[in-house]
Amino acid sequence: MNKVNIIGNVTKDLELKTSESGGTPYVQFIVALNEYIYGTKEKKAIFLETVAFGRQAEVLAAHLVKGSKIAIEGKLSTGSYINKNGVKSYSTKIIVEDFTFVDSKRAIS
Repeated sequence: MNKVNIIGNVTKDLELKTSESGGTPYVQFIVALNEYIYGTKEKKAIFLETVAFGRQAEVLAAHLVKGSKIAIEGKLSTGSYINKNGVKSYSTKIIVEDFTFVDSKRAIS
């Protein structure tokens, strides 16, 4: 099973883009959340790359701004690419399957 559930804050305003191949709308954004360090009361911030497609992307781009809190249910997707230094790099992203706006003034999903 490949399922991820997170609640965090968007790190910057979203920009709706369109794929070159099929014209599908999408947004890529980062969600920040705090993670407790095992065995301590200390927290550290983690930043998760997230992507949504189609109608979900349009709704998210219209309603999320920097600092917005969101709950996301999705799946992990991994990939690789050659970075600008010519080195193969790996990435992991969360593909949005469902979401809920946690901010009370944005209570739609």
